[in-house]
Amino acid sequence: MTTPSRQKFELAVLTASVGAAATCAIVYQLAIGTVSTYLAGNSTFQYSLTIGLFMSAYGIGSFASTRVENRLLDWFIWTEVLLGFLGGISSLTLFLLYGGTEFFDVGRVGLILGIGSLIGLEIPLLIRLSEGTRNNLRVSVGAMMGFDYIGALVGGLAFPFIFLPLWGLLGAPAWIGLLNVAIAGVGLSVFWKQIHSRRVLAAACLITASVLGLSAFQTHEIERIVESNLYEDPVVYLEQTPYQRMVMTRKALDTRLFLDGSLQFSSADEYRYHEMLVHPAATRLAKISKVLVLGGGDGLALRELEKYKEIEQIVLVDLDPAMVRLGRTDPTLRKLNADSFANPVVKVIHDDAFEFVENTQMGPFDLVIVDLPDPHHESLAKLYSVTFYQGLMRVVAKGGLVAAQLGSPFFANRTYWSSISSLETAGWQVRPYFVDVPSFGIWGFGLASLQESPEAPLRSFTGRYYETAFDASSFRFPADLKARQPVEPNTLVRPVIVSYFRDDWRGWN
Repeated sequence: MTTPSRQKFELAVLTASVGAAATCAIVYQLAIGTVSTYLAGNSTFQYSLTIGLFMSAYGIGSFASTRVENRLLDWFIWTEVLLGFLGGISSLTLFLLYGGTEFFDVGRVGLILGIGSLIGLEIPLLIRLSEGTRNNLRVSVGAMMGFDYIGALVGGLAFPFIFLPLWGLLGAPAWIGLLNVAIAGVGLSVFWKQIHSRRVLAAACLITASVLGLSAFQTHEIERIVESNLYEDPVVYLEQTPYQRMVMTRKALDTRLFLDGSLQFSSADEYRYHEMLVHPAATRLAKISKVLVLGGGDGLALRELEKYKEIEQIVLVDLDPAMVRLGRTDPTLRKLNADSFANPVVKVIHDDAFEFVENTQMGPFDLVIVDLPDPHHESLAKLYSVTFYQGLMRVVAKGGLVAAQLGSPFFANRTYWSSISSLETAGWQVRPYFVDVPSFGIWGFGLASLQESPEAPLRSFTGRYYETAFDASSFRFPADLKARQPVEPNTLVRPVIVSYFRDDWRGWN
């Protein structure tokens, strides 16, 4: 006969299992959504699909629980073992499907439905199990649901701030899968005599824990193998930060940096991009004292700015400290950026560019360089919005200039001209210009001023690519680039640029 104290202990174990299982469930959901966004872009669509399918799968699992009539403990522990295995390998499976097959979408849906159904099976089983541990079902169910919500909160907060930076996209699910197996192991030890298939389940726990443990402890090696399937050249550096996934590849003399899968530069031709980002604007200013750089954590735009010795202060605002740390410390990047972060006039601030522009008391700046990632999801779209460009007016000195990278007017024509339209709607006088960067293709910029900018440079400059003698040619668009398709300006409430970006690039990828 079970004593009251034993009943309380068993109920406490079941209740704690609910909280731990909820933490696992939300992490799997976030991991799959994050991997899908990283690989396929369009975060709103990916998370909407992921959440919608998970919620439907929860219902499937809950309905399935009604067919379980006996051996509830066996079913519960099998559920945890299977959930730990499927959830633990979910990110790895998605990467392998994306890099080596055409079944990424089918595999993702299958994973979500499988994991979600198992999650939907958990709570009904635990609630029914609690009936045998305490007479007051009302109290036990309330406690379980409360721990379920608390566990979800813990997992939701821990994933971006702890699990992802610490273990990465592959390691986090593996470690959390081990937590599911641990729940099963605790259940086995506490309810050992009540479980029918206890030896088989114990073996399943041991095997699953061994597989996931090996995966968790070998995460870095597995990451390199997986990432190598996504990139043409060998991966020499990778890091998952709370903000983005940074990957560097190298083949012979060509080093390339990718953020969330998007190419940021190739060392073979980055000078073309960065010279054209900086010098068409800088040479149109008779004097430059203060400069603001938004983005540019690789230090390459800084390198170009440091060619103007009269600059007294450069403020670089980059959200991700890891990106700046890489620019400061990586030998290849330090050589490329000419150790630009060592310049005493450079001040680095880690902040969101949008928030910085809205709230800063610094400035005004003679020159603002906007070197931000392309708007491939909604969190970046705000940095191409009318509101953001209006905010720039607060920080630019009278007669100052803004130079912004705006994407490819050839490959992403609507994206580019929507950005130009957004600048114009914000009240800027805008002069579009472009450059041919072999690793990118034709790339576009915007030179913006509150009054019309000088038609020609006011000072002479000759770099590796840019020279003032042919400056005017960069502002003369051929017919296939300057033809504006019907586009809207991008706003905070209507981030149309994300759709433009996705549709523009769909035909080229």
